Amino acid sequence: MSFPFLFKLTLYGLTLDALAALYLTDLVAGPTLFVVAFTLGVSWWVDRLRPAIPNYRRLWEVITVVFLVYAVLDLALLADSFMAAMVHLLLFLLAYKLYNARSHRDLLDIFLLTFLMLVSSALLTTSFGFLLVFCLYMVLGVWGSILFHLRREADLAMPDRSGEALAAPGLVTPGFMWSSLGVAAASLILTLVIFFLIPRLGRTFLPLRGEFGALSTGFNDRVELGIYGAIQNDPTIVMRVSFPEEVVAPERLPGLRWRGVAFDHFDGHTWELADATRAQVRRVRDGHYPVAAHAIGAPFLTYEVLLEPIGTEVLFGLPRITAIQGRLPGLAVDAGEGLALPRPPNGRIRYLAISQPERVREGSLRRAVRSADYPPRIREAYLQLPAISPRVRALAHELAAGARTPLEIARRMEAYLNENLRYSLDLGRQTDLDPLDEFLFERKTGNCEYFAAAMAVLLRAAAVPARVVNGFQRGEWNDVGRYFAVRQRDAHSWVEVYFPGAGWLTFDPSPRAAFEAQTFYASGRISQYFDALRMRWSRYVVDYNVGDQALVAMELRRQTAAVRGRLAVFWESWSWKIRRNLRTAWRDHGYAALAVGALAAVLLVVCRRTRPGEIAAAWLLRARLRRTPVVFYDRMLRLLARRGYPRPPESTAREFVESLTGQPQVREPAAELTALYEQVRFGGQPLTLAEGTRAATLLRRLETASR
Repeated sequence: MSFPFLFKLTLYGLTLDALAALYLTDLVAGPTLFVVAFTLGVSWWVDRLRPAIPNYRRLWEVITVVFLVYAVLDLALLADSFMAAMVHLLLFLLAYKLYNARSHRDLLDIFLLTFLMLVSSALLTTSFGFLLVFCLYMVLGVWGSILFHLRREADLAMPDRSGEALAAPGLVTPGFMWSSLGVAAASLILTLVIFFLIPRLGRTFLPLRGEFGALSTGFNDRVELGIYGAIQNDPTIVMRVSFPEEVVAPERLPGLRWRGVAFDHFDGHTWELADATRAQVRRVRDGHYPVAAHAIGAPFLTYEVLLEPIGTEVLFGLPRITAIQGRLPGLAVDAGEGLALPRPPNGRIRYLAISQPERVREGSLRRAVRSADYPPRIREAYLQLPAISPRVRALAHELAAGARTPLEIARRMEAYLNENLRYSLDLGRQTDLDPLDEFLFERKTGNCEYFAAAMAVLLRAAAVPARVVNGFQRGEWNDVGRYFAVRQRDAHSWVEVYFPGAGWLTFDPSPRAAFEAQTFYASGRISQYFDALRMRWSRYVVDYNVGDQALVAMELRRQTAAVRGRLAVFWESWSWKIRRNLRTAWRDHGYAALAVGALAAVLLVVCRRTRPGEIAAAWLLRARLRRTPVVFYDRMLRLLARRGYPRPPESTAREFVESLTGQPQVREPAAELTALYEQVRFGGQPLTLAEGTRAATLLRRLETASR
């Protein structure tokens, strides 16, 4: 591949990668980006277009003036946001540079514009796909920087022949490509290290936002029947819920429902919360919000929720939430025990929730209840009914006839609706009757909202307080990431019934499970892998904060302490074995050790005038002499040549030494080394230990001699 083609390909690769980053933000519509990509792609042949178009320069001046007028209107009126107008400007500047690039500065401007587009996208998207775009930009950016440097240096050094030199074959090799890829990988690793080490603000403080996710309905303070029909076919994930290790087995968590908002008032068509006021929950420490008092003796269940922005301020969790912890702008609780933020978030939020699931002994519910046993507030809010038809009231009395407790009434009504009516997402009206009349007696099909509304109305007609709850059902278990993925289509309605002394308990009258078993399919393994990657991207990159850094530091400290502990135990075990073996060896071979020590002392006395380093150098020199007998002489010649005294090829060894007269600092050691050389080279006498030590000493004198 030739250098010019590779450089051009890299430049357009960066451009395409920057456009892909913008596509992830939804800031520029897909068709518009396609047109922009096509326009930029045509500039590949700009060298042919420029001479073929008359007044090419003047044409671009006109285009620039027209765009400046458009840019003013775009910023003032047309663009959805200031950021959108800036992105439009970046796209025009990139097109202008690609069609008019002539100098090195123009090429640098193209690099800078693509980088600014990538940075803009980073502020406006939390998609996992941005990681792939970013990694590709790192590789292409490293390639482009190196190629640009080579091109600029060639143009400066050889202005007349640079094109010919750069087009020469063999300039760009596979080794260059792989080494560039290695540099990009090292840069990415360094970036990740910096990412996890340097504290930073959470992205909730960023003023620039893009559109996040699909918006959901049904979680306001007023909801009409049938509103879920439009979203129960949508597979978009709205939240992911993970549990501690001890409860991650999904079979241990059947019948999960993520409670959102409860309604108490029904007018025949719409459910609403009569008292829309919300009481603020006081934050006590570290983002901890105590929501309700803990029930003594009831077990706790802790779970983490990663909630997508779905157009509602409502938070979701299992029934009976006692506490929530997270970086929230505030928390409030309404009359129906629903939790909400001060405003709908425009980004993902993550929080830890603690619930005490419903676990009530049925013995406490198997007693007759009088109207006076219900608190006045419960009777007033949860026995309200609109004008209902006589046959609805008759059905309620029929199902309640002979029942001795509210629990028995609730179970009868739940079973009747579950067994006699059919679940369906086809919610078209067929008559002019009230919605519930038509559902119960004519159409006999509906979605979960109709089932929940029907049961709540029937219970209230039988003098049993009840309310409708909107939220999400269990979701799909992701075995790869070990969490529940809850989708739009998991939006669900059910009923909560009040029992004196026990509080609110959940009932679900809709036969939805059988319907979904025939309609929806579980995600494949590959889909689960990709969603698990997106989950980790959101958890450990997008929402990574100083608190997470502290947890990582604590975990590293814990792991380090554990390693030190294992090393201490290992060393203690081995040191004990070594001491035991030494005692045994001394007992068995003590006299032999004394003899060896005495022999070593004698050798030290004999060699007391020779330093240990010289002995080692002599041994090494003798070992090398077995392979090359004159290695020390070759080293002497190299040292003298570096000092400016090279040996002429025509001179003998002695003549060379004589030529050093007047340089006593090098002549004396050179003369002695030459004598040793002649002894070895021509006399056939190898160096003794003392002579080898002397040769090493003389070589060191030559290295340190003054010039």
